[in-house]
Amino acid sequence: MSDLTYNQGIYRAQDTVNAMVRAGRQFHVITDDWHLPSFEQAVGRWARAAAAVSRWRRLKVAILGYAMNGMGDIRTLGPQIDSIAPGELVRAAAAVDAVAVADLIAEENEPFEVDARLSSVEREDHVRMQLGLERILIEGGYGAYSTHFGAIAEDGRLLRLPLAAASSLMAKGHGFSAEGDGLTAALMSAAQNLIGETQFTEMYAMDFTRGAFLVSHMGEGKWALVRDDERVKLIKRPLGIGGLDDPPTFFFRYRVGAGTLATLVALGDERFRLVVSEGESLDSDELPGLEMPYGFFKPDTGLLACIDGWVQSGGPHHQVINLGRREAEWRLFSEAAGIEMVLV
Repeated sequence: MSDLTYNQGIYRAQDTVNAMVRAGRQFHVITDDWHLPSFEQAVGRWARAAAAVSRWRRLKVAILGYAMNGMGDIRTLGPQIDSIAPGELVRAAAAVDAVAVADLIAEENEPFEVDARLSSVEREDHVRMQLGLERILIEGGYGAYSTHFGAIAEDGRLLRLPLAAASSLMAKGHGFSAEGDGLTAALMSAAQNLIGETQFTEMYAMDFTRGAFLVSHMGEGKWALVRDDERVKLIKRPLGIGGLDDPPTFFFRYRVGAGTLATLVALGDERFRLVVSEGESLDSDELPGLEMPYGFFKPDTGLLACIDGWVQSGGPHHQVINLGRREAEWRLFSEAAGIEMVLV
């Protein structure tokens, strides 16, 4: 009888949550034998989600220039969004010490395969932008940022887009999204706290033969997530977007294996939706004409069903991708943040 009386977890929980539901208080339920590893794992997942949401609500996101139309505003969820004039980057880059520039160039020469066509001027310009951006982020307390190619081009003082800078800053742990997209930059920061290494990307094109879609962006990719069997290249490549000079770009293929795509939708009236797809980052042949980081993602639900669900849910064109199947982590995060979640 004493054992029976001790093991009254069900009715204790029922009465507690009954009061919490009536009071409108948020909570999460884990039902398991507390002696088992599965219980420890479930508590760990919940704790990481709660911590990620807490950090998210204190996050500061810097948008260099302005936001692209339709990207939405995340401030009602907690993250602070600050607009920074491109002139800040101009001044920060100009103020970088020549020794720091030389040191970073030397550091790049060690792990990367550097394109011989890159001039010293191009490399120094890229490095100055990276170090200038990093100083702005650190001094401003920003955990994530986004640049808009239009704002940089319109300013007229910057020679090229900071694509390689974005790749290296992501590799150092900064959240990022392109085109003034503060939502995805904030989501990347949350994903890194929740799950770990995170890639910024977008769905580029459908591949009906593979049953997958090409995931890439115009040059920004987190080179820390390169395939295990390849070396990252720093290349010279033309880019018509923005009408500026050629931007040095880190080129690599995404790491293969199980993966999860996620994006954040601003629904209006302070409502948000997280759209998630689990699947596989595929091994594939190289695409010689594609001079930017890329991979192929095959959704578990099938290519057509996934795209249908993504579009019908309002999923925008920027996403983050994590290694492993991560629906459970994202569902806990959505629950703690008060966000609707859809799996497609």
